Amino acid sequence: MKKIQKPLMTGVSYMLPLIVFAGITIAVTNMIGQSVSKDIAWVNLMNGFAWKMMGLIPAIMAAFIAYAISDKLAIAPGFLGGYLASMPVVEGTKASGFLGAAVAGFLAGYLVFYLKKMKFPSVLDAIKATLVIPVVAGAVTYFVMAYPVAYTVGWLNNAIISNLILLSKMPQYAFLLGAILSAMCAFDMGGPLNKIAITFVFAVWNDPSGIGFVVNAALFPGIMVPALAVGISALIAKKKFIKMEKDMAISTILSGLVGITEATLPYAFRDPRVIPFNVIGSAVGGAIMMGAGVATAGVSGVFGLPMANNHMIFILAVLAGVGVSVALQVLFKKDVDENALAQGTDEEDIDIDIATW
Repeated sequence: MKKIQKPLMTGVSYMLPLIVFAGITIAVTNMIGQSVSKDIAWVNLMNGFAWKMMGLIPAIMAAFIAYAISDKLAIAPGFLGGYLASMPVVEGTKASGFLGAAVAGFLAGYLVFYLKKMKFPSVLDAIKATLVIPVVAGAVTYFVMAYPVAYTVGWLNNAIISNLILLSKMPQYAFLLGAILSAMCAFDMGGPLNKIAITFVFAVWNDPSGIGFVVNAALFPGIMVPALAVGISALIAKKKFIKMEKDMAISTILSGLVGITEATLPYAFRDPRVIPFNVIGSAVGGAIMMGAGVATAGVSGVFGLPMANNHMIFILAVLAGVGVSVALQVLFKKDVDENALAQGTDEEDIDIDIATW
């Protein structure tokens, strides 16, 4: 499992600064554009530039997933595969988004890993690292990503986005869409499903109906609830958490407040049962948020609150999600034998950075 977790989290960690820049730039420039009656050239320029940066995020994610597996030689083929995940080149294929980027990263990483172990003729030794491996790995990654992945994963990614957009146009199912989006964010805590939900937000961001700000608000419980819930649970039900988790509780709560979903990962890695508890709580919060029509142009945790059109419901939705998740963890998590568990704990750290919308 760690062979998947660590590269994936490394890719997420390295792409997050670009998401933060692009997401905040898009939000701020959109707010400026909506508050004035005429176009402002530099605002439009910055908005367009931020959207271009958004298109590079899957490439960055794939490059550093590959890097985590096979070091620097894997960066170029990983980047190439991730770029194809967001910008398909074959007619009739679809962008495979963050799901495709994850596939590209692992594909490129392990291609380079095994190519480095292969025996080459001595005449190629001098150019093995600089020419042979990058070209072979890049070519294989290109064909796999441009054809089978773009047709299969691309279709799946497009189907998910299309169905979410369909739900967004049916007000009677607003609560259901909010629950789905929030649950997606909570399920993998910054991973590919989280990024599909974010991609959907961007897909409808500029819709004249304003649905973009509404679905944006629906993500906030999924972003905030997991870390808040595990942190509070660790303080309330101390027998169900190990010392490290209890020591991290306050910082995890603070992380949840500012939208750092990855702070939940150490808890989920030790006891995956927290994931469904957080998903259920987040779904409740998301359903309340979107069912009540709460909208915000803000990003990341409590920073979305000042821009929300209904502060009370925004807070209520998050608190309801946290309450449900905490109740489930307190009731159903088992007590732990901390000493026995500590003896078998792998102390290897995973490089995880902030998760933000």
